Amino acid sequence: MGAARGARSGAGGPIGSEHLLAGITTAKGAGREALAAEGATKVALLAVLRDRMDRDGVWGADDDADGVVSEKDVLGEEGEERTRYTGAAARALTAAMEQARREDAKKFGGEHLLRGLLEGGDNRAVEVLGACGVSPQAVLARLDGGNGSQGDDSLDPRLHPTRDVLLGHSHYRRAPLWMRWLLKASGVNWAARPAWWVRMETYEQARRLGSDAVGTEHVLLAVLATHEVALRYPHLAEESTPGLGSRYAGGERLVSLGLDYASVHGALTAGDGLRLTSDARPVEQYIDETKGPDPTRTPDSGPNSRSGGEAAADPGTGPLVEALLGEETRARQLVDALTASPGSGSGIGN
Repeated sequence: MGAARGARSGAGGPIGSEHLLAGITTAKGAGREALAAEGATKVALLAVLRDRMDRDGVWGADDDADGVVSEKDVLGEEGEERTRYTGAAARALTAAMEQARREDAKKFGGEHLLRGLLEGGDNRAVEVLGACGVSPQAVLARLDGGNGSQGDDSLDPRLHPTRDVLLGHSHYRRAPLWMRWLLKASGVNWAARPAWWVRMETYEQARRLGSDAVGTEHVLLAVLATHEVALRYPHLAEESTPGLGSRYAGGERLVSLGLDYASVHGALTAGDGLRLTSDARPVEQYIDETKGPDPTRTPDSGPNSRSGGEAAADPGTGPLVEALLGEETRARQLVDALTASPGSGSGIGN
């Protein structure tokens, strides 16, 4: 319940079914596990809520806003008179408590509330799941011990770790403990900060390849990895920005050259004599110069929030790729090798 209040923070008004749903993603138990298994993690839900905050006409369901009730009317003595719930949220809470009584449970938990939300008909909790591409029926099936959705997962298995970090299932090992704790607590959306995402992914790509040193070829892999994963999760990549836009311009440029993650990864692991000379500059210079704002600052917090001015914009991957291909880097050598036609010179230089 506290997490639901936190999810509403900054939006004003009563707690809605969408806030209760977001709260479930922070509580241990079957409810959170069922949502996470379908991709409805804390990161995903908070990104959608932030994106819709203070915007008119973005909701299809009104959540029975005219039927607002106090928390005390719903929870009794444990509730607070000043805390309000929409009619849909109040009905979900009531249904959850009734189910817990039928099961003779000591208290109602996230799994009871999740059923109350998803079986309650048209509300904003169901709408948020739809925005995440998640079926309520699949979540309920997970809750009942089933397999949930059996959708097509054609994402390259080598990109599953990148996807898991994006959804909040795991965190980058390179990040210090304090940062991992803060990123987990804030539910940071890496896809809305592609420049910094690439920075962290670069070291992870090098580690997965077993490389002793990090080079710009690993930056190239990271740009493509984050680009391809972001395309699968537009509700995360497009937070506060319609379409991928300039955020992923670097990845788009590489794709226009005919490159993808599989081709670059294959070239680096084929062992067929590909020789790359040293980078013109240390790799840290390229990624640090274009890393963007601190990822521990969420878009709706701090003095540069929407309520206090525009937040610092992430530069995206365009400037980084421009720097990589504009100098004599290992990344450029690799791109040249993969894009050159037989008997021709460099694919970029031509």
